[in-house]
Amino acid sequence: MSDFKLYSKNFVLICVSGFLYFGSFYLLLPTIPQFVQDIGGTTGQIGAVVGFFTLSSVILRPYFGKLADNYGRKKFLLLGSGLFTFLFVFYAHAGGIVPLYILRLFHGVAHGCYLAAAFAYVADIAPVQRRGEVMGVYGVANVFAMALFPAWGSRIITATHDFNYLFTLSAITAALSFLSLVMLDDRRPEKHDGKKGIFEAGLKRPVLVASITFFSASTVYGTVITFLPVYAPKKGMADFGIFFTVYAVFTLISRVAAGKLSDIYGRRKVIIPFLFILAVATFCLPFLSNVYMLAFIGALFGLGFGAFMPALSAYVVDKTEPHERAGALAFFTSFMDVGITTGAIVLGIVGGHFGFEVMYGFAGFILCGGLIFFSVFTKK
Repeated sequence: MSDFKLYSKNFVLICVSGFLYFGSFYLLLPTIPQFVQDIGGTTGQIGAVVGFFTLSSVILRPYFGKLADNYGRKKFLLLGSGLFTFLFVFYAHAGGIVPLYILRLFHGVAHGCYLAAAFAYVADIAPVQRRGEVMGVYGVANVFAMALFPAWGSRIITATHDFNYLFTLSAITAALSFLSLVMLDDRRPEKHDGKKGIFEAGLKRPVLVASITFFSASTVYGTVITFLPVYAPKKGMADFGIFFTVYAVFTLISRVAAGKLSDIYGRRKVIIPFLFILAVATFCLPFLSNVYMLAFIGALFGLGFGAFMPALSAYVVDKTEPHERAGALAFFTSFMDVGITTGAIVLGIVGGHFGFEVMYGFAGFILCGGLIFFSVFTKK
């Protein structure tokens, strides 16, 4: 593994697959609420459509991680990507809200399957001494997809209002992700003695501590992403797109650099300071007053999230054996979905009753709790 190169065949293929896979996902992310309304759905049913996808993905992801540990990563990468591609065909025929519920449940299953195997595959091919760097570079594929595809999907619907065209485009993008995986070399951990439960790897103390920390940060992320488009105009900033632009730029910068720093100086020395930066950004939101401050907060968020995520992921890999890696990472990454949902729903209720300023202040305290929790429970 010492001769690993970022441009090696397997790493390039898994990054290309990730970019295209998340691209197909992000094409629908901003437009699925409009589709629900188009077929007669209510605001509550929009939330349910999103919730069914997240629910099935989170519940089954550790199970797929366990299977990927036992039978190899490539099988489940292909299964998840293939099913994700195939299901797009049925969106055009979902004439009612109930068929769409069922479709989103199965799409969540495919999503959980792909993610469980993908993160483990990247961890497998990364040399120990470059693990943070490699996982950070892989994360850039997701960031690029997030920067490009949601805007593209929204533009298509605004210009044409043709959801069938959008579903076809999503299917083609996902199919290209599947094809890039066909050429991938498989990775399978060595056989080991004993059988472990589905959640055993995730319930190891270091993995559980990292997962709870990830939950606290993801709750903040879900709160910011969901409510900033409503909060910023109330503060006199109708054009709030600069936040997401600056956020994306600083995420790209920090994701690679901080991953490498964590390889050199250790995971804690990167995770804790950048979580603190994230907390500062969150506590700045109640005092938002102009577009320059909004850009500054976006930069801090990009630095914080971009840096701590690859370092925290590498920390989980450091603390697990190869034969339990997929299960541990599947358990760990599922806390991001749970956190985002918690931020959007639970803190949304706080914001509705007490105002957005109180909501963001409360989110900041949640993140501080996660930071303190990680600091205390990862001391040697």
